[in-house]
Amino acid sequence: MPIKKATILEFAPTADEIWNLDRNEIDGYADYNIEKGLVSILDTAHDAKPRPEILAVYAGGKATNVARIIDRLLDNKSNIEIELVTFLPPPQGVLCKLSPIKINGMEIVPSTPAGIYVQALQISDLINVKPRFEIIEELQGTSGIQATRRCIEMIIKDTGATINFSPRIIWTQKTVYNVLDKLEKVISDTDMLILAGAPPIWKSNDDRSITPQDFYAEILNIVPSKCDVSIDTRGYYLHKCLFSKKLPTFIFMNKNEFLEVSGSWKNVNKGNFFGTIIVHNKEGCWVWDKNIPNIDNLFSGSVFYPSPKVEKVYSTIGAGDAMHAGFLKEWIYSENDKNRLTRSIIYSQAVSAVSVSNEKATHGIDKFIVRQVFEKNYHQNY
Repeated sequence: MPIKKATILEFAPTADEIWNLDRNEIDGYADYNIEKGLVSILDTAHDAKPRPEILAVYAGGKATNVARIIDRLLDNKSNIEIELVTFLPPPQGVLCKLSPIKINGMEIVPSTPAGIYVQALQISDLINVKPRFEIIEELQGTSGIQATRRCIEMIIKDTGATINFSPRIIWTQKTVYNVLDKLEKVISDTDMLILAGAPPIWKSNDDRSITPQDFYAEILNIVPSKCDVSIDTRGYYLHKCLFSKKLPTFIFMNKNEFLEVSGSWKNVNKGNFFGTIIVHNKEGCWVWDKNIPNIDNLFSGSVFYPSPKVEKVYSTIGAGDAMHAGFLKEWIYSENDKNRLTRSIIYSQAVSAVSVSNEKATHGIDKFIVRQVFEKNYHQNY
């Protein structure tokens, strides 16, 4: 069935920054002990203060990463609509008097300062993907809730070492039910639903309450029957999705995440799984199409696709998001290609390779370089 609309859900809106720390005694010394895996930064009690070079500032969150990468890979606008839906807290105080701001057909809605900042970053980064913002009243800013976050990745120059500060998004049980109610309307007309990353965390009220581990499965239970679902999340969030009313069409995970759920495949839909499982690491991808892994010999029924060679790896942060986004872009826009699955997998590997081989990670992906890597790898091996 042709895809006319794809919807990406962002439950963890983020403002991301990448800092480059030099190994310099004047501007703040940083060093990396490879053997012990320790990063050292000169403290501010000394004359020198860490003065990082800011390489990039952009909207983050794994789902937003996927949306931004897809946006960078698209050549022109098309009749296929791709929407990024972000859930944000309501405005407080004088900000309640704000009116929505319309910019080139997009709208920034009243929210908290952090919520408005995230919206501005998303809109500034997206051209072909359409951002949509849903305000959740239960995300009131209290000491027990964190609805947005700021993530900082520090790169120690010329070492390959990174430090990543990434706070958790924290909800309440009421937030969960409010979001699920809104989702029924949000996803009612979409042809493909995309879930990426871990859901927020919250405390369950009792044994009957929805837990973070249940959340994605609860979403799958309200997905329209005609809608495909692509999901990239850790094993303990994926497990119940394998037994929901609607199974995912595409499942993405790295090799470690795959091993986490290795015992789950035996009873998946009584062995009748008609989707595609894609497991990846730096070596390549193992793919099961319309079948499931054999728990007695996990990789025996898969097809392996080797990764393109990368001369230098700057950072692997976001490599999985890049792969997911690359696959979705190629799958959605090459629906009539008889080699659609193979092309989509090889293209996804090219996107991931370009992501890890530049200092700005996913923010530095260039569609023309991706196309060159894809064409070379595809023609050499397939």
